[in-house]
Amino acid sequence: MIENVEFMYNWQMLLLLIKMTDGIRGVFMSRPRRKPTENETALLLSEVENLCPLCSITLMYEKKGQRKKRFEAAHIYPLNPTPEEIELLKDEKRLHEDVNHLDNLIALCRKCHKQFDHPRTVEEYRKLYNLKRELIARSKAREEYHDYQIELEIKQIIFTLVNEFTEATSTPLSLKVLKIDEKTDETLSGLTKRKIINDVTDYYIYIKEQFKLLDKQEQNSFELIATQVKVFYLKLRKTESSQQTIYEQLIEWLFKKTENSSKEACSIIISFFIQNCEVF
Repeated sequence: MIENVEFMYNWQMLLLLIKMTDGIRGVFMSRPRRKPTENETALLLSEVENLCPLCSITLMYEKKGQRKKRFEAAHIYPLNPTPEEIELLKDEKRLHEDVNHLDNLIALCRKCHKQFDHPRTVEEYRKLYNLKRELIARSKAREEYHDYQIELEIKQIIFTLVNEFTEATSTPLSLKVLKIDEKTDETLSGLTKRKIINDVTDYYIYIKEQFKLLDKQEQNSFELIATQVKVFYLKLRKTESSQQTIYEQLIEWLFKKTENSSKEACSIIISFFIQNCEVF
């Protein structure tokens, strides 16, 4: 009788230990997989622009006149991690404590989803973690586009850049007065930094002259536009530390606010404001 009681006691203690252990919990107390709503599925698909972020295959396709899906909502941090996965990812950051939250989900094609899950690696986890983090930051920045205006006179500068700029009208900026090196850090890629330097060298003086002409037509246009660029930059900097991400978001914001005018011209103008000290 005593042996039976002792056995029952030990068994109950074992069950309690199992329930308190995250790894075993995945076996005995599995978290249910929450199916994303139709709107959430649309958001997941939209943020990766209908392409698997790992292999670039389109995630929706047409067959017999119907749209079909070839993607799944993959959990970046596993829904029910095994003991090995818990140990593997114990020191890794998470995008959300709730593994079923949209921040922890990303649209992947079925093949990439399977490869990501089996076996899970730290390198692939970090890759998707960083990718999703950038997607979240971009989505949040886009939500602000409507609230941060830019004077439409900037379109005149863009038009001039696209249609009237020639090598003959260009006066290169001296490399001695470049401010890019002292303003940028390691979060800006080397290729982007080189592009900004080239844009400033080739176009800075020309754009400055165009703003002077614009001010003659509309007084204080440059000051107003420069202030608007700086305000949006400061807004981005509150939540984003990567200069690379901020630079890309500023270009997209200007591009969208000028009705998808010219992305290349928008990048040149943002480079101008980096040199002019409104950005970075």
